[in-house]
Amino acid sequence: MNDSEIADDFIELEKKMEEASHNRARSVLICPNCSSTNVTYYMGLKTGVQYQCNDCGYVGTFIIEQDKE
Repeated sequence: MNDSEIADDFIELEKKMEEASHNRARSVLICPNCSSTNVTYYMGLKTGVQYQCNDCGYVGTFIIEQDKE
């Protein structure tokens, strides 16, 4: 992987993180394992977006997203 590819990956990650932050303003992320809302973005790039539950330690791509009421 060259420097250009790495830079492109970081640009893509920043775009995904910005998009996720806009979505979070309208919705709540819920852990599928323990139903906690203490969920944060974990990693991304070529592996896809993953989330981590700060309560039970779950890490994965599957996450429940519910609109804020």
